[in-house]
Amino acid sequence: MKFLFLKIRFFIYTVSHFFILPYIYYKKASMSYNGFKDYISKYPVKWGSKILKWSKVNVETIGLGNIPEEPVVIVSNHQANFDIPLLFAKMTNRPSFIAKIELSKIPFFASWMRMIGCLFIDRSNPRKGLESFKKAAEIIKKGQSVIIFPEGTRRPTIIPFKKGSFKLPQMAGVPVLPVTIVGTEKITDNYKAGKTSRVILIINEPVNIASLDKEKQNTIHDDIRELISKNFDRYTETDTQ
Repeated sequence: MKFLFLKIRFFIYTVSHFFILPYIYYKKASMSYNGFKDYISKYPVKWGSKILKWSKVNVETIGLGNIPEEPVVIVSNHQANFDIPLLFAKMTNRPSFIAKIELSKIPFFASWMRMIGCLFIDRSNPRKGLESFKKAAEIIKKGQSVIIFPEGTRRPTIIPFKKGSFKLPQMAGVPVLPVTIVGTEKITDNYKAGKTSRVILIINEPVNIASLDKEKQNTIHDDIRELISKNFDRYTETDTQ
């Protein structure tokens, strides 16, 4: 019951943002591209921070200085729904997300996603997927960092990364920023038990795929997965309760 009330609180807080959409549209029309980007970026940070606070989550961030000023494609493992507010709250380069095209059809929700720079990818067939990646690459080139979950689904362990996910940073000509999340899959159970959760966010140095030889470029999805897996195994051994 306690967690049900928490979910209702999340829902009400999230839906409350829909009522200010007309004002957000006004701000977008009256501001420059970079000015609006700076303005709108405060909303997902505040949203993510409140979700973590209400859920009694303490976050330890390792490698914050590895986040570059230039745009990147952030590649992260995906444990739970809490990964999204975590990354919004803690990544200082104000990234958006790569989302499946189906989410673009949800009224109001999709509008907010577009406002904060989220990009929709159509994976229904290879041709549409490539077209979506081309559009996304152009937006990234303008300075918008994005987050992608190459596992394609939420899992408590790390499963193989989809090779196609790494086409995006190559098309955009930007580095990959490997990020490892440890502990978000325990937040719900810990909250129900009245415990505070400890989550660890590990940020490695950016990897410039363009500087690698063809053999390394061909295996980059496995190499990044191995790096994230090593981080995951190392920090999972510590107490994340």
